[in-house]
Amino acid sequence: MPVAVNREPRQTPYRKYRFLVLPLISVFKAEIASDDELLEAAAIIQGKYLIRPFKSDSGKYELRNVPVILKPDGTIWRHGSLYILSRASEYSPPSDQTLRSYAKGLVDYVNTLAIDQVDYLSTPLRQSNRPTYHYRAELEERIKGNLLATSTANSRISIVVNFYRWMKNRFDYHPTQDLWIEIKKYVRYNNRQGFSSGREVITTNLNITSSPEVNTGEYIVDGGKLYPYCEEQQRTLIKVLFETQNTEMILSFLVALTSGARSLATYTLRTTDIVNPEAVRGTEVAIRIGHRTAIDNKNNKSMNIYIPSWLNRLIYIYINSERYNKRASKAGQPTDGAQYVFLTSHGNPFHIAKSDMRRGQDNPIQEGNSVRKFISEKLQPALNKLETSFKFRFHNLRACFGMNLLEEKLKGLPVNSVAYTRALGKVQQRMGHSERSTTERYLNYLEDKELTFQAQSMFEQHLQTMSENYVYC
Repeated sequence: MPVAVNREPRQTPYRKYRFLVLPLISVFKAEIASDDELLEAAAIIQGKYLIRPFKSDSGKYELRNVPVILKPDGTIWRHGSLYILSRASEYSPPSDQTLRSYAKGLVDYVNTLAIDQVDYLSTPLRQSNRPTYHYRAELEERIKGNLLATSTANSRISIVVNFYRWMKNRFDYHPTQDLWIEIKKYVRYNNRQGFSSGREVITTNLNITSSPEVNTGEYIVDGGKLYPYCEEQQRTLIKVLFETQNTEMILSFLVALTSGARSLATYTLRTTDIVNPEAVRGTEVAIRIGHRTAIDNKNNKSMNIYIPSWLNRLIYIYINSERYNKRASKAGQPTDGAQYVFLTSHGNPFHIAKSDMRRGQDNPIQEGNSVRKFISEKLQPALNKLETSFKFRFHNLRACFGMNLLEEKLKGLPVNSVAYTRALGKVQQRMGHSERSTTERYLNYLEDKELTFQAQSMFEQHLQTMSENYVYC
């Protein structure tokens, strides 16, 4: 059924729904206190209610960095805020970044409805007037105007659908008409071993479909679009990087280039992860990241990354230098382990770990803003001055590592041989890919592009030569 969209110019209300993040929330429950009930040490009487501390499903009495949604008049939007609080209280709660995305999505939803005075609790007979369908139509208009990506629109629709599902289960909310129609689909995918498998997923008719983007071979899809730099660009990048004389950026970029670590893992490395060079045996040092460590990783996946022993030695020199000690003296002690390897001149981590209880308490949450500032104000302008300039993104360093590693492991091996398959599996393991198909995208890029990449070991020799001449103090 076509959905009517209000295309008349509308004046957006000056005051809107918005959200703010509360650094700390104490969880409690209130019960009507009986006349003869004794006051417990951990409880207080407020009027006729007895208020006791209450454990969330995750076993915590306090929750951190939880968004709360405010109405235009400044009062709390009860339904939206309680939904986010319930998600924060789950046994395995979403990260604070994910909670913020929920709040952002719900705020956009109610503000969009408010413009046309659509009640989010209403379920009129006409489908196009129901709040969810109205919102979908508005998102489609934004997509047509190139104001919003289809993937972003569907993410916001998913947030809204999950909000209403929670409303139906938690509150006495019984819509008289369907807010969406559920659709079951069977999706096929390649599993970790590279074999085809499938699973049933439930979607809705609110999902916005679009023609899939045709990958022209200019990038690799691996948690986003990655653009590997060819051998010449990598060498140019390293030369320009050393010319900035920023020790922290040089060392952290080298970690990413030689291990494939994402920025999350790179900037939450701790001093205890760096080994005394005298105790190192072999050419690499293994570092455990993800689940049950103080180092963050995407989806909290537990895995090892490996840095060359020469880079471990340089970082060891750095964390025992006067330069580092000055920064560490300004830093507070992390609550989840040893001090961060990479600190700003003010003593703040470039990226504060999710398990660090100081996160968002006294300062804004550090999520790589200083790194992005260095790239935009120092590194990119220097690259732009070159005859063959190129756009730099930190995440592309991971793609460079993957391409260089493929070049080294697969060179000279017959395709479809056991050795070839085994080598591809080793690359998959080092990259931390859950599915073989992701690793194969790197392989397809290597075969399709007429670019030269260097074997990882050869490139690391080049990095080591340049690094040995730099003073890390």
